Amino acid sequence: MYMFCVQRGLREAWGYFWTLWYSPKMWKLWARSTSPYLSRLRTTMNVENLWRQLKHGFLHNHLRPRLDQLIWILVTQVTPAYHARMQILNDGHRIGRSKAPTQFQKQFKTMWKKLEGRTLAVDADRKYITSVERWTCTCKSQPLNSCHLCKHLVDAVGHPSPEFWTQVVRRRTQPLYRHPALVPRGQEKSKYIEPSDGSITDGDDHALVDPGVLAGGGGWRDLNFSSSSLLGKRTRSSRQESHGDSSSDDAEEVQRQFFPAFDTHDSDVEEEVDGYRDHLLRRAAELEQAAAILRAQVPHRNKLWMSSIARRNIGADVGQMVADIRRFESTAHVRDTTWAKKGDKDDRRRKENTMGYQIYVPPVAVEEDVEV
Repeated sequence: MYMFCVQRGLREAWGYFWTLWYSPKMWKLWARSTSPYLSRLRTTMNVENLWRQLKHGFLHNHLRPRLDQLIWILVTQVTPAYHARMQILNDGHRIGRSKAPTQFQKQFKTMWKKLEGRTLAVDADRKYITSVERWTCTCKSQPLNSCHLCKHLVDAVGHPSPEFWTQVVRRRTQPLYRHPALVPRGQEKSKYIEPSDGSITDGDDHALVDPGVLAGGGGWRDLNFSSSSLLGKRTRSSRQESHGDSSSDDAEEVQRQFFPAFDTHDSDVEEEVDGYRDHLLRRAAELEQAAAILRAQVPHRNKLWMSSIARRNIGADVGQMVADIRRFESTAHVRDTTWAKKGDKDDRRRKENTMGYQIYVPPVAVEEDVEV
């Protein structure tokens, strides 16, 4: 490849291949190419999601907690909450009762319903090759969809049964989806495929199993998922009000309290954040150009133009945002509450400008010793 690029003067092409393929730091991608499994999550997305849960679920009342206070919160609140959440993800959770769909299943159903309402082109069957068995389509939408769906595959399958939404699992090998209900329109459900056969794992993800399989043959007697040790001692009033087995209720209460709807199984949230990032970068470039224009016009002292800009108060919202950020970063006042007071426009504006803002820490310049 190097000689091919040298002989034809393709410097940019070789720079691309070296940076993304042939450099030693990219050799690990070549090693991963032999794996038959497909990745479902991104490390960066998981880490960012974890920090978002910690900040919004546990540290929302603490701007810069002390180290001992932070450790106490991690030990007494974060760890028990995650243990309780692990019980919810366990296959034996809510045995004998209907199981709530996962975040991915909710997203999958929403995307499926959205694609069901779209119409197909007249020549779609001749233009694209759609295979329900392999779950592939030659259109441009299916590879880029977060759930690997497209309107051609959805139309080829039709509307599935209600139990399909709580049983569908994304596999890590091809086909990405394998379920008795995923057959071409007009065909009967497959008699040789079970819903529990849909999960393919190499041991690093959660293998879903039909709760009926676990509970059958008296197996439910061996399942014990008590969460009293994780959630602490309950009060007498709460014990009297509860009925039956309360372990799952306690775990779900922790789920609602500490883990709101921040989880996303796939990259929809990341794509949305990327869109916001591009918007902010474009707006920052526009503001920089506007600042350069203002500075360039000041020496001309053109009263007509300067009075027009000042009269319309252009950029006032930007100035208010800068003032709110400076106030947020300063320490000479009582920290505001999380939510704005009703009817206070200034307080509401400050919350909108500072909610989720990350305090900027300038890099520290290191002075090098110079020998004289």
